Amino acid sequence: IILCSFIILYFYFSKIQENYGDYVIYIPNFLDKQEYYKILDSIKKDNRPYDINRNGLFKQTIIDKKITKLFYSPKYIQKINHITGNKVMESKIPIEYRIYQLHNGMEWHKDILLYKQPQYECVYTINNTSDSTTEYIDHNGKKHSQWTEPNSLMIVRADGYYHHVKPVTKGEREILKLVYTSTNKLNPETIVEY
Repeated sequence: IILCSFIILYFYFSKIQENYGDYVIYIPNFLDKQEYYKILDSIKKDNRPYDINRNGLFKQTIIDKKITKLFYSPKYIQKINHITGNKVMESKIPIEYRIYQLHNGMEWHKDILLYKQPQYECVYTINNTSDSTTEYIDHNGKKHSQWTEPNSLMIVRADGYYHHVKPVTKGEREILKLVYTSTNKLNPETIVEY
């Protein structure tokens, strides 16, 4: 009976731990070097004016279809599937280029559900000369901090952990914000700026 109790408790706590495995994932060297340089080149060539989002960040919607096709290619869809343990697909939300400059950051928040199932909101870091880090609080209440290096991808599961981006006090951070989803069914209760 004691042995059975230990086995049951082991599987119970293992299952609890597994449920949080896809809440925040950091992947350095996400793209191949050649793909990374193609993104740098595309961003440099795009001379459209910037918009400013609600957090004061400069932003542009990505119009280069090569970038969209790259992130949502079978190669990277399979990589995200493997890493998250879920089957994902391209989101209807366009990829966005954002620049964090002096004093730019993001307040503590939990990403809202844009779809009927939690989507994966991803930050692909293009360049980062800043001192800004992404912080999150896990299910045990422990605070984590991550400086995101160029060519890294940080995956945050919507409706998961509270997180924020510390304000930049020096340097600059350039990112792409993109979304992978396991369903195309939008959450009808959610109409906000992405």
